[in-house]
Amino acid sequence: MLAGKLEEVPLCRFHYWLLAVIGLPYIFVAMDLLLISLALPAVTEVFEVPARVAGFLAGSVFIGMMIGAASWGFLADLLGRKRALELTILVYTVFTGLAAVSWSWQSLVAFRVATGLGLGGCIPLCFVYLSEFIPASHRGRFLVLLDAFWAIGWILAALLGYLIIPKLGWRYYFIAGAAPILALLPVHLYLPRSVRFLEEKGLADEALRELQGVYRRAGLTPRGAEPPAKGAEGKPAERPARVPVRELWSREYRRRTVFAWALWFCMVYGYYSLFLWIVKFMAGMGYPVPKAMYYALVTSLAQLPGYFTAAYLVDVAGRKPTLTAFLLATAASTAGFSTAKTPLELVAWLSAVSFFCLGAWGIVMTYTAEVYPTRVRGTGYGAASGFGRTAGLIGPTLVGLIVEAYGIKAATLATAVVFLIAALDVAALGIETKGLTLEQISR
Repeated sequence: MLAGKLEEVPLCRFHYWLLAVIGLPYIFVAMDLLLISLALPAVTEVFEVPARVAGFLAGSVFIGMMIGAASWGFLADLLGRKRALELTILVYTVFTGLAAVSWSWQSLVAFRVATGLGLGGCIPLCFVYLSEFIPASHRGRFLVLLDAFWAIGWILAALLGYLIIPKLGWRYYFIAGAAPILALLPVHLYLPRSVRFLEEKGLADEALRELQGVYRRAGLTPRGAEPPAKGAEGKPAERPARVPVRELWSREYRRRTVFAWALWFCMVYGYYSLFLWIVKFMAGMGYPVPKAMYYALVTSLAQLPGYFTAAYLVDVAGRKPTLTAFLLATAASTAGFSTAKTPLELVAWLSAVSFFCLGAWGIVMTYTAEVYPTRVRGTGYGAASGFGRTAGLIGPTLVGLIVEAYGIKAATLATAVVFLIAALDVAALGIETKGLTLEQISR
């Protein structure tokens, strides 16, 4: 198999460049998704939005993400990872910029739903794409490092919000969110097409050309480590054009699908219920909005060491125990945040949430990209992500209702319980994938 030759390419500059280029659109996914968190206080004031509607406004992007995750994953398994990825970037950046002309909260919801169509597809495609090029011995670390780019996007969103919103207003903030369309250029020029995808589709000649390109970029051809000659692998088997979506629920993969869907639902619910409301939460605790934005920026810096710690542990201790521990710590620190009485306590607990929750997210992204075979990897990842996105709408909306009825503390404690359920899901249904090739995991 030509795909097996990718495992023989030693870790080199090519893999790090691949990580950097695929990380660019992922940075801007985080930024454009989380813009609403910083803009929410200003938007709700301008459009006179009550708390119960503010939650729906914040979570409306997930309506589009739910549709986009499943649709783009399916298209990626039909048309190719790279082509689908480029289209998702175009969609989410254009509609983020258009949100600046919103004339009511309803129109802003419409623009955010359209933005979500691109965001929902881009997230799983970044991980599916990278997972198909990185050797098994380094795959876990690289996929967690890719998710570390999310922290850069969140920091960028917080920094731009802190600098732009108080001086220029929230509309210019959304205009800045359209600038990432420039990420299309390096993606189009640098990223090769997936060798595994082309081989699965029976396109042996094209797969061979892409593999030879990988070898050249890795600097292996001059040293005689050429990929196999054309035809050496024999005639490829005929593949059905239809993506076997039902295979996700076959006896072989049913447990993995239940595990992945439950994990994504809990993670999306917990993360966005907390972080989309974080500035409003702190404002409700009595902190001025500019100070709340500053605290959001400062505590977001803890996300990067969380990712790096998780990236080290997944290939040492394994995916399952590391993720379980990080989720338990996230639940505990979220509960602690609900009890914060002073600025120091607030920053300490929120930093702990940022560290453990974002480290856990990095492992979730890695896990989901590994548990399905190549022929349904995009579909499987997209389906899990899409199902999880329903929680992105339910969570923030429910938080608004809980805040109105019972207060901020009750809302954050409920979120902590969801993180605890995620930990139990991993402990009960998770599989260990450390050190295995994608083909070995698929069996």
